[in-house]
Amino acid sequence: MRPRDERRPLRPVRPEQPARPVQPVPERVTMPLLALVTQQSLEEDYRHVADQRAAAGTSGARPPRPRLGRGSVAVIAAFGLLVATAAVQTSRNATTDETSRTTLVGRANEGRDRLTELQQRLVDLREETAEASSALDRTTSREASAVAGRSRLQLAGGFVAVAGPGVQVVVDDAPGGEPEGRVRDEDLARLVDGLWTAGAEAIAINGQRMTALTSIRNSSQAINVNSRPLTAPYVVAAIGDPRSLQADLVDTRLGSEFDIIASSLGFVVEMDNVDRLVLPAGPEPRLRHAEPADAPSAELSSTTTGVLP
Repeated sequence: MRPRDERRPLRPVRPEQPARPVQPVPERVTMPLLALVTQQSLEEDYRHVADQRAAAGTSGARPPRPRLGRGSVAVIAAFGLLVATAAVQTSRNATTDETSRTTLVGRANEGRDRLTELQQRLVDLREETAEASSALDRTTSREASAVAGRSRLQLAGGFVAVAGPGVQVVVDDAPGGEPEGRVRDEDLARLVDGLWTAGAEAIAINGQRMTALTSIRNSSQAINVNSRPLTAPYVVAAIGDPRSLQADLVDTRLGSEFDIIASSLGFVVEMDNVDRLVLPAGPEPRLRHAEPADAPSAELSSTTTGVLP
C-alpha cells in the first residue's frame, strides 16, 4: 500500500484542439466489388479509347470493331474442341456402358445355363456312379466265389501245395538188377490208383504231384511222371487218414494186385505212417481248346486252350 501522504503528480491539461472536418467516403469504397470492377474498368477503357481518338482526330468516327488475336482464336478453338470431345466421349461412354451392361447380362444368363447343365450332369454322374458301385459289388462277390471255387478245384485237382498226415510208400527195384525185377510204370500206376481208391486226398511220386492230367510212362530205364524222368527208389507220399489208409489199400483190387506183383518180383516195399507230409503243387495246364460250357467264347482269354503238361 502507498503511504497516505503520497500524492500523484499532476499532469498539465492540454488545450482542446479543434475537431477535424469529416471527409466524405469515396463512392468506390462503398460500391460493391462486382459493380466497381465492371463500371470502373469499362469507364477507364472508354476513357482510354476516347483519348486515343481525340489524339488521332477521329473522335466523331465509329470505332472499329476489335479484332481477336491469334491467341484468342486458338483458345476459343481449343475450348470448342474440348467441348466437342467431351460431348462425343460422353456419348461413347453412354453407348459403351449400355453395351457392357447388355454383355454382362448375357454372360450371366449363359453362366446360369451352364451351371444348370453342370448340375444336371452331376446328378447323372452320381446315378452312374451308384450303378457302377452296385455292379462292382456284384462283380466282387462273384470274383470271391470264383476264387473260392478255383481254390477248391486246385486243391482237388492237385494244382496247389498241400500238407497233412498220411502214409509214405518206398518202392525199389528187386536186388540183383534183373530186368524182371525192375519197377515199371504200370506197377506205380496200380499203387497210385489203389491209394486213390483207399481214400488218399493227394499223392506225389518223388516230388511230382499227381493231378487229373498226370501220366506215368516208361522211358528207357526211367519212369516219366509229369514228363519228368524219375529213377528208383520211388517214394510215393499220400495224404489221408493214417489210421485206415494202409488197411484200405490192401482191401482194394489194385492195391492187392500191386502187393502180389511186388512179392512175386521181389520189389523192396516199405510203408509207414507219417504225421505230416508236404506235397508240392502240380504243374498247371494251359488250355488251348477247352472252354466253359456256359461262357461265350468272346469272353474267354486267348490262353485258355488245350492241355500241355
